[in-house]
Amino acid sequence: MGRIERYDVSSIEQPTRADLERLARRRLEARRRGCRLVLVGVGERLRLLLALTGLEEVFVIGGAAPPEEGAELEPDR
Repeated sequence: MGRIERYDVSSIEQPTRADLERLARRRLEARRRGCRLVLVGVGERLRLLLALTGLEEVFVIGGAAPPEEGAELEPDR
């Protein structure tokens, strides 16, 4: 997977099951396009929910905010 698709999730303050389903669909769509989905702006509650559900192993979590255009992103993992 060559390309990285950054997805800003900073607006998800009170994550729900629907949010997790939306993220899973977004990841699947990115993989189908040959991209690696990186979540940026992950809040504390979403991070905890991903950990509790085991999905932190599935998603790549990036920095606190989307980097500027053209900047390289280093995953936190």
